[in-house]
Amino acid sequence: MARAERWPYNDVNGKVYGYPAVIDLNIAIRNDMHVLVEVKSSISGSDVDGFWSIGRLYESSDVRHRLVIVSPYVDDRAAELSRELGMEVYTGVT
Repeated sequence: MARAERWPYNDVNGKVYGYPAVIDLNIAIRNDMHVLVEVKSSISGSDVDGFWSIGRLYESSDVRHRLVIVSPYVDDRAAELSRELGMEVYTGVT
């Protein structure tokens, strides 16, 4: 059985964006695997970079996790970068 949760994190040291920000992440949890999910109307390379940084921040929780992007549009640079970083991308555009 899986469940969905939000992971709000106050990044006071600016590890993700370079300035203090509240990180609000969607997580699907099944057994011992956490799936971090980014859902946006479009994804660019900078979105992938930011999501990757959030994933690195989440690693401090010592929980196995995967990074998943869901978007109807992923630009070419974002698609290439997400593949290089081992992220899963789900899109309606091929």
